Amino acid sequence: NADGGWGEDFLSCFNREYTSRDKLYGCDGSSTVVCTAWALLGLMAGNCPDVAAVRKGIDFLMRKQLASGDWAQENISGVFNRSVGITYTAFRNVFPLWALG
Repeated sequence: NADGGWGEDFLSCFNREYTSRDKLYGCDGSSTVVCTAWALLGLMAGNCPDVAAVRKGIDFLMRKQLASGDWAQENISGVFNRSVGITYTAFRNVFPLWALG
């Protein structure tokens, strides 16, 4: 996304395809900390040659980090039964730390 991060809308579960929006619920844009961390982990594990994209994702995570070291709770980060959205509160800290580590 233009902000350097990645995101996905909850509707992807219903549509069974990637769905995005200009502004995701609970976020200030179309990217989330959790989705960006997941994307970065995959790109870095696969030795992505697009270093600029990886750097933008890292910058996004660093911009979103709060002064406390935490990341704000954002959009729904998990779904079960294709229709029930849930938030795993640890995801917002575990995956960004893993991606930045």
